[in-house]
Amino acid sequence: MARRIVFFLLFCVASIAWGQQYPQFSQNMFNQLTVNPGYAGTSEMVNVTLGNRQQWMGGFKNNAGVSMAPSTTVFGVDTEINLLGWNSGIGLSIMNDEIGEWSSLYLSAIYSKRWETDYGKLGVGLSLGLVNQGIKGSNLSTMPEGEGDFQDGGYHSDESFPDDEGMAFDAGFGAYLENNQYYIGISVAHLNQPKPKFKDTYTSYLDRTVFITGGYRIQMKKRPIVLIPSIFLKSNMSSYQIDWNINGILKDKYWGGLTYRMQDAIVLLGGVELNNGLRIGYSYDVSISKLSGARNGSHEIMLGYRFELSLEKRKKQYKSVRYL
Repeated sequence: MARRIVFFLLFCVASIAWGQQYPQFSQNMFNQLTVNPGYAGTSEMVNVTLGNRQQWMGGFKNNAGVSMAPSTTVFGVDTEINLLGWNSGIGLSIMNDEIGEWSSLYLSAIYSKRWETDYGKLGVGLSLGLVNQGIKGSNLSTMPEGEGDFQDGGYHSDESFPDDEGMAFDAGFGAYLENNQYYIGISVAHLNQPKPKFKDTYTSYLDRTVFITGGYRIQMKKRPIVLIPSIFLKSNMSSYQIDWNINGILKDKYWGGLTYRMQDAIVLLGGVELNNGLRIGYSYDVSISKLSGARNGSHEIMLGYRFELSLEKRKKQYKSVRYL
């Protein structure tokens, strides 16, 4: 099975092209719930994650000096439950993505059915929710032909672009397998390819997006260090993006790593788990694409907290190959 997965991923790399419609995250190994509903309940505890990404800070400003770079915030919570005698996981994911005057809000309720297998714990899940997209057309500007250029401020507001928004039903599906050595996940977002219905002239649709993730835990001999190489593949079947990552964990408390995002960026990341159970992760993207001279790096922070929802006075520990 492992050989087949590696062969498939290498085949995808041969025709890779970079594109972005689904919001981008560099700390994707800490944010599995957002892309894979099969992940819900994996930690066997209440797992809360909050993240914010500021992409290409200081770059791509409009004529008014306002940044048009993407900004994304995500919140997720999930837990394991026993539902009608079934070992299950439930969760909630909220994500807001803004690119200039365009915004997308995703809200999803998540359910997963969980099984104990010979290979580890398997979750197969479904996400159902809404996507709301909006545009502040009144803030857009145009430049009539022959009246100046971008540098001398020739742009002006155009009343033909109204403010508008649209909403649509959204669905996703995924499977996630994990044990103490490795994890593998495959999922599809925007399964129904939603088309938000706008009031006026705008039209929009969301591509069906496939995610494949995997990681392996390597315990260093005679040292309190664990290495976790991982991969994150995203595709809308017309373009591909792949992240190769390796993280090192020291004493189950500190971590640091490096990611190579093909044709796009090199990512530095690190974090720490505090004594109260709060985990903080940070990453910085260094652009290596052809647009590197026109844009600055990207900053991303992730906060995580995991606790047991129980009245019993006992301590429960869980080691995972993801650790946030």
